[in-house]
Parts: sequence; structure tokens; C-alpha cells
Amino acid sequence: MTTPAMALHASPALVAFASFLQLPALGLEARVAQELAENPALEEDTSPACCPVCGDSVGGAVPGPCPCLVGGDRRSERPGAGGESWIVREPRDEDRAAWFLADVRAALPAADAPLADHLVGSLGPRGRLDRSVEEIAVDLGVPPGRVLRVLAALRAAAPPGTGARDLRECLLLQLERWEERHGTREPLVRAVLAHHLAALADEDGFAGAARALGVPVAEIGRVREFVRSELRPSAALDLTPPAAEASAPPDLVITRRPENADAYTVTLLEPLRLRLSVSPSYLAYLAYLTDEPAPSPGGRDGREGERQARLQVARAREFLSRLDRRWRTLHRVAQYVVDAQRPFLDGGPAQLRPLCRREVSEALGLHESTVSRAVAGRVALLPCRRTMPLSGFFAAATGVRTALRDLVERETLPLSDAELAGLLAERGYPVARRTVAKYRTGLGIEPRARRAAVRRAAA
Repeated sequence: MTTPAMALHASPALVAFASFLQLPALGLEARVAQELAENPALEEDTSPACCPVCGDSVGGAVPGPCPCLVGGDRRSERPGAGGESWIVREPRDEDRAAWFLADVRAALPAADAPLADHLVGSLGPRGRLDRSVEEIAVDLGVPPGRVLRVLAALRAAAPPGTGARDLRECLLLQLERWEERHGTREPLVRAVLAHHLAALADEDGFAGAARALGVPVAEIGRVREFVRSELRPSAALDLTPPAAEASAPPDLVITRRPENADAYTVTLLEPLRLRLSVSPSYLAYLAYLTDEPAPSPGGRDGREGERQARLQVARAREFLSRLDRRWRTLHRVAQYVVDAQRPFLDGGPAQLRPLCRREVSEALGLHESTVSRAVAGRVALLPCRRTMPLSGFFAAATGVRTALRDLVERETLPLSDAELAGLLAERGYPVARRTVAKYRTGLGIEPRARRAAVRRAAA
């Protein structure tokens, strides 16, 4: 005996819309081209479109990229404290040296910025300096202590070994960072590097180093294996521009609202590229048939032509309805996300708040899978003219903050912000040292020196 039961089933229309919603931009354009080729009742508007940023006319049926819609000079105009407008300029992603210099400067007083410029500019291909601190201080006419302070900030922001004078100092700096990260000490390795580095180049020198240090010869062999596996002959500092890569064009543009500088609006680019309508000639033909009560001219052929026209118009309207529903869904989701992350757009990555797809789905009355399909693969052009995946507005900040808290809770010895940034990058969160400092402050985590002092007091 069968028992009636209730179950949820997706209707064919819902399945079709889900498939339509998740189409990427190029896939949608191909689908539109196919529909235009198969249905003469669907027409394309080839008049120029308007750029949502500058308002200029661009392109025709498929607008060409307006300069406003391409990531450019990384500028962002924001209102200052007194209502004035000030411009924040950020270096380009490909300018690694500029980003590195910005990290160094962030840890120093403004008066030391010229020293940071000089030291970064003095780094050779291996990340080394060609002069001593004293020589640099004499050349610049400043006390050696100031040069040491800037050099310490440079080394904290850079990979281990940066700013060394020679191979010995480079290895010793890397060893120091290794010991801090692993919470252990390697006094024999330090002694060999400091006084018997040449002995590691040839096994014939192992015996002399072993006698001088009072250890078995096998221990010198262990030191060489440690150096080979854990240290590098030069700092892993790469300030050369990477190979150029094609960036994904934006799907939507985020701009400030003219009537409210504290709010942002979202403009989809697909409706500007794909402007379609039902053919006016088909609509006029069907209107004529509706107004004329007499039989269709042409007998059976006329009636068949009328039937085909009605089917084609209905198909065109259904296709336009699906397009409109796709765009309304994309716009609703994107606008909610932008409104929720307004502090991020105002203040940068440190202000990105926890946001999940479930929150968006509940607020908009959509299924969570619909929100996921709307977000997947979409690229937003930010007001600062940098592109960013729409998915980056969601769990990125939550994930990196969780990872940061986990690293601090597990540390054996307190880690610096630069070291935490390196470990976060290994976990898939490439953030700058200054960003780590902002996240750490937001989580209520003390700086390394303070955490170390607390541990010493508790010991």
C-alpha cells in the first residue's frame, strides 16, 4: 500500500532559470547570439550605450571597453575630515618594489621615509646591501642608529636574509627567523655559520671545524644538511615585475551615488552590451491581425504564418523575461553585498566584515544556491578602479582573521607581523604586513613585544 508523502521538486522553469543565472558573461553572449539567429522576432539595439562611470557613449551593439571600465591608476577619491576631497594613490600590483616600500614605510616615522627609499633602492638582485650601516650613515649624514632602525623595519617586512652584507650575515638572519618560527635554538648551526662557514663547502674541512667547536665530525655534517634544507644562499626577495596577465573584464561597476557620497550603487554591464527587444514589425503585424476580424489573408498559409509569428513573439518575450530575471537577481545580490561592505569600500581590506551567502539569501528571500550562482565568477570594478571577484566580499576577512587567531594561539614564541603575513600566505591568504597589524588590532591581539613580555612575566 502506498502512502502519500510531500516532497520538494524543482520545476523545469526553476531548473532552466538556475542554468541561465550561472552562465558566465561569454556564455550568455553566445546564448544571445544563438537566440538572435534562430528567432527573427528578437532584435538587437545597435545604438551606442553610455558608460556608467563617465556617461560617454561607447561602442555599438557590443560596446567597446571605455577607459573608465578598465582598472587604471589605482586612484580613489574620498571625502576628507573637513569635507575636502583627497586622493589615495596605491602602486600597481605589478610594481612589487613600490608595495614592498609601502610596507617598510608603514612601520616607520614619516621622517625616516627617505632613508627607507634609499635602503630599498640599494638592495641588489640577491636582496643584499653593498655597504655597511656606518658607510650609509656617513653618505646620508644621519646617525647610524637611524639607519639601523630603518634596516630593522626593512628586514621585518621582507623575506629572511634581506638587507645582509654577505652570505654569512644572510644565513644568520635566516637562522634567526627560523628559530623564532619554530621556537627552538640551533647554537651549533649558529657557531658554524659565524666562524666556520667555509668548512661547509668541503667535507675535508669538517674535521677542523669539529675540533675547534669540540663536537663530533658527524655533527658538522648535520649542520650542512640543515643549511641545505632550511636556508638559502640569498633572500627570496623578488622586486621584478611579473609577466603580464590578461585580467578578467568586470561584470558590474560600483560607483558612489551622486546624491549621497556615503553610499554606493551597482551597475551591471550586461544590459548595456546586450540590449534586446521584440521586433516592432512583428508586434505591428500581430496588432493588425487583432484589429481585423476577417480571416487571415492567404488562407491556410496565412493562418500558419500568424501561428508562427505568435510563437516567435512569445519565445522572444520569454527569453527577455529570463534575461530580466537574471539581471534583477544579480543586481539585488550585488547591491546588498555592496551595502553590507560599505566600510570596506571606504577604508580598505581591514574593514571587510564577516558576510556569508546565507545572510544574503535570507535578507533577499532567495535560496542560498541562487546567491551562490549569482556570485560565482562575477568580477566587480571598485570605485578605486581595481577589479575584484564578487566572491571576495564574502568569507575572505573571516577566513584570514580565523587563520591569524589560530597562528597566534599555536605560536611557541611570539611571531612578528611580517612572520604572520608569511604564514598566512602559506595558508592561501596573501596579505601585507600592515594588513596583518590591522587585523591583529581588530582581534584584540597584542604586538609581539607585548605578548613576549606577558609570557616572561608568567614564566
